[in-house]
Order: sequence, then structure tokens, then C-alpha cells
Amino acid sequence: MLHSFKKMEKQGEGKADGLSFAACVLRGRVYSREGGPLSFLYLLPLVLAYLCLDLTLRFTYRGMGIVGVKYLPASLFTLGWVLVLAGFVLLLPRKVKWLGRGLPVGIFVALCLTHSAFMEIFSRFFSFSDLTYSGVGGFVKADYIRFQPLVLTAAAAAVLLVLLSGRMERAAPAAITKRTLLLSLLLMAAGGVIVAAVHFLCFPKMDTVMWKNTGEDGENAAYQNYINTTNALMVSGLFQYTARDLFIQVAPAGSMTGEERQLVEDYVAEYEAARTENDYTGLLAGKNVILVQLEAIDTWMLSEAYMPNLWNLKQESLSFSNHYTPTYIAAGTFNTEFMVNTGLLPATGGLPTSVYLRDAYPYSLPSLFTQAGYTARSFHNSEGAVYDREAIHLNLGYESYTSGWEMGMESISLDRYLINGFEDMVAGEPFYSFVITFSAHGMYGEDNPIYQANAQAAQAVAQRTEDNYVYAVAGAIETDLFIGELMDKLTESGHLEDTVLIFYADHHNKYIMDNDLEMELKGVDQLNLLEHTDFFIWSQDLPAGQVDKVTGSLDVLPTVANLFGLDTTGAFLAGHDGLGDQGGYVFFSDGSWYDGQTYWAVGSDAGDPQRSSQIARITALSNLVLSGDYYGEK
Repeated sequence: MLHSFKKMEKQGEGKADGLSFAACVLRGRVYSREGGPLSFLYLLPLVLAYLCLDLTLRFTYRGMGIVGVKYLPASLFTLGWVLVLAGFVLLLPRKVKWLGRGLPVGIFVALCLTHSAFMEIFSRFFSFSDLTYSGVGGFVKADYIRFQPLVLTAAAAAVLLVLLSGRMERAAPAAITKRTLLLSLLLMAAGGVIVAAVHFLCFPKMDTVMWKNTGEDGENAAYQNYINTTNALMVSGLFQYTARDLFIQVAPAGSMTGEERQLVEDYVAEYEAARTENDYTGLLAGKNVILVQLEAIDTWMLSEAYMPNLWNLKQESLSFSNHYTPTYIAAGTFNTEFMVNTGLLPATGGLPTSVYLRDAYPYSLPSLFTQAGYTARSFHNSEGAVYDREAIHLNLGYESYTSGWEMGMESISLDRYLINGFEDMVAGEPFYSFVITFSAHGMYGEDNPIYQANAQAAQAVAQRTEDNYVYAVAGAIETDLFIGELMDKLTESGHLEDTVLIFYADHHNKYIMDNDLEMELKGVDQLNLLEHTDFFIWSQDLPAGQVDKVTGSLDVLPTVANLFGLDTTGAFLAGHDGLGDQGGYVFFSDGSWYDGQTYWAVGSDAGDPQRSSQIARITALSNLVLSGDYYGEK
């Protein structure tokens, strides 16, 4: 009887029983079935949850982009989307209203945390294009993933606000009335108008491609091009950025316009007019080539103690002492692999990753060598499905991709067994073979088979005792075993005299998981300068020496093309010949650049504005070449 009484009491209107709205919220009672203004108060904490996430994220990283948290268009975008989302919740029946409240907020909480983690690791915000590489090439330990405390606080606050909204919603009438429907439509319409107005009025469609870094044009370029994910989010706000990023991945831009094509052709014409031959032009033409991408072999690892075979080769090589490997996408290995093979920037947040399989690449290294009569093959420990590497390599112009299983490697973790593929590497002359090592790759650990195979040697020579440092040394020792075997096989087979060996690292050794230790080891005070890596070329016909000119991953293709006399006429090249008189600087994914003397960071007064503008131009046009399939359309 008492139970029935309590049930009847709870079904009654709290207002009629003299209860306040707050008391009804606390007791889970309906305040009034008439649907007065108080019935819609549960939307307020929901709105605050969304605003909290966006404003906190932009406030936390306000110094990373070209605008700060006070940038009005971003806040207006956020306001518009919040109104749309709030209006949508009003339309839902009570049984599913909790889903309409909780799921979107949960998604944006996860996105906020992901953006924060990406910023801490990669110094940029996340893009859905990064999902292409989720689960492959992973290296980040759970204890290395960091979030800014303010972002964590905002995420927790958003969850609590949604829970409060759910509690307050119990005081609202269950039925959808005409008033509810009208308010819902008004909120969504108002939100949609605000988003559309800001999109068209604050960011008008540009008549031409823009590449300014600052001012209104820079803000419009950041919004329209979405090349720099950090700038794009800061000018758009969390919700508009998410919507546009998704749209770009699902419905990428089509063919280039005539004006866009002309911009690329103007750059190509300028590039070719400035290019001149030098003493190295065609010096190695016709020789065999083995291009080796060294997984995570950092400058401090390439020493006589850790890698004697490779160290000896470097002493006899033409070495580019100021070489850098900037990272643009989460997959650092594929990032550099693509840049070296194509001379283009990889697909950033503003581009779908389908460009790797869709576009034509007639000026890639394998295509250039094939056109010169070479065979072109690639080799790596991993199966071809990783990074979709096999399909992408074939699209770039390689005749085949050979995995560790196909080479019969006894352990795909151990680079020493890459030598099993030697006969295929040197088949057909002249040959161009691209070999990617693996053994210095993370994740590191006591049970890692690479460490187990080299633990005793690593412990004997390691100059520091930190675990990850010693594990990295073990990886370097393993990779060096392959280099020694390769040199022996080339000598035995009689190929050494006519083969050029080109070595470069795909990225610095991020797997030791300690930026402070890395900066100490490399003697730098900027995270971008950790990207300093090795790049050198060995040939019996190439005098040993050191090139002090600053080079980057984008400069490898034009340097190799010049040495081998490969015809790049008509190619869009984002880098320059490292042995020529053009270039001499490297630029990083955040827009910073370094020329050997000056390090210019975003927001700094130092540096050359003209160079910054040129870098922005190259970045915009390189992305345009990919998005519009410049060569395929041509």
C-alpha cells in the first residue's frame, strides 16, 4: 500500500504539490505537464557542456595557431552548432533522449582528448585522415599519452553536465507538445543560419589559392584549405572543424579548376627557370641503386660503437650533415616514405588518404627510374597490408612489393634476415631497389625479440643505462647486421662497383619516449629540431665529403634525380637538389622553418617573411597537386 502511494505521488505534478523546480529535479518528479519555460532548463547544462569542450580546447592551445580563443567566427560557429544539437535533443522521445544527449557529448569528449594527445605528441590536432593508419606502426605506450590538465577537467565537467541535464530532464513533461516542436525548429534553424552566415560571410570562397600565414587572408586560407589542422580548428572551432574534416574525407574535392592548374604550372615554370646543372648532374647515371630507409635510426645511434658497418659507410659517403625529416601525419614511417618517393607532402587533414591509391605519380622515384630503363622493386619486413603499402607502392610505380614472409625471413622482426631477399634486390640491371628496415621500431621492452637477440651486445656498448635507450641500441645493432650482410653480398656478387647505396632515416627515434633525453642527446632546444636525421650516399664513383646545406625529406628526390640524370621536366617538386644552389632550408608541419642559422617558429618576429610565404605557397600547391590529381588529370 505504501509502495502504491509513493508511486502515485511521484506521478503527480510537483508544482501542484508545492515543490520547487529544483526540488522536483532532486526527487525525479515532473514539475508541470503544462510545459512551461522551466521544463526546458535541462538544455542549459547540455549547452554548457559543448561550450566547455570547445572553449577549453582552444584556450589551452591558444598559442599554437594563427588566432586565439577570442576569435569571433570560431565562437559563432560553435554557438550555431550547439543550438542545432540542443534543438535536435528536444525532438527526441523521452526513451531515446538520453542517447541524443549523451552520445554526441561523449564523441566530442573523446575528440577533445584525442586532439590534446595529438598536440602533445605531434604538435598538431587530429584529423579523421589519421584513422587510415590506426593500429599499424603503433608505438605509443599508454603511460606516454598525455593530456593537458585543463582539457581533462573540461572533459570531466562535460560528462557531469550531461548527467545533470539528464536529471533535470526528468522534471520536463514526457510528451512532445507544439511548443516543444516549435522551440526545437527555432533552435535548429537559428543555429543553421548562424553557421551558414559565418561560413559565407566570414570565409568567402577564395577566387584563387591563398598561402598567407597571417591576417584575414591567412585565416580564410586556413579555413578553406584545411592544410594545417591546428590553424583549421582554431579558426573553425571544434564542431565546425569536425564537420568539415568528416566532409572532406567522405566527399573530397574533385578535379582542379583551370586557375588552380595554372598556379601549379606557374610554380613549375619558376622552379625550372631557377634550376641549373652542377658538377654532380648525371654523375651516377646508369648505376644500380639500393635506397635504404632506416627505421628510427637517429643521429646518436649511428656511431662506430653501435653501428660499425653503417658508420664506416657514412665516413666514405657524401653526407648531408644538416638533414631533417619533418612529420606531417601520425604515421611517421609512411610520412617520410611518401615524401622521399614523390617529392610531395603527404595528405594532411585537408585531404583524403585515397590520394595515395587514386592519383597518378609519373615523377615518383620508381617511375623516373623505370622510365630510364631500370627495374623497380620494394622490400620490407611487414606484410603489404600495413599502411596498404603493397597497393600504394604499385601505384607509385614499383613493379612489386616483397614482404618478409615472401623473402622467407626466419623472424620478420630481425633485419638480419632481410638479406634473404638479396637475389631479388639485384635482379635485372640496372636495378633500383627500395628497402625499408624495421628493427629499431618500437614498442620497446624486455621481451621484445629484437632486444632478446641483441641484449648482451647492447648492454656491453650502451653509453647510458635508461631501458629504452638500451633497447634502441639493440635495434641499431640489429639493423647494422643487415648492412654488413648487404655489403658482403654486393662484394661477393660483383655488384659493389656499379651500385649506389643511399641511406636516410624515416624519423628521429621517438620510441625512447623522452623528449628531454632526446634533446640532451642531440643538443637542441626545439622539438622540431629533434627531426635532425642522417642522409648520405655511397658510391665508389662519388667522392666522400660533407654537405652542410640544410636539406629535408622533400629534397631527396630532386637530389637523387640530379645525380642520376633523371628527367623531372614538368614535375611539381616541393624540395630542391641538395647539391644545387636552390633551397637550403627545411620547413616543419606547424609552419616553422630552419635554414642552418635561423629557426623561425610560428608567432616569432625572427626570420624572413618572404620565405615563410614561399613555404606556405609550396604547402598549399603540394596539397592541391594531390587533391586534384594534377598528373592524372593532365
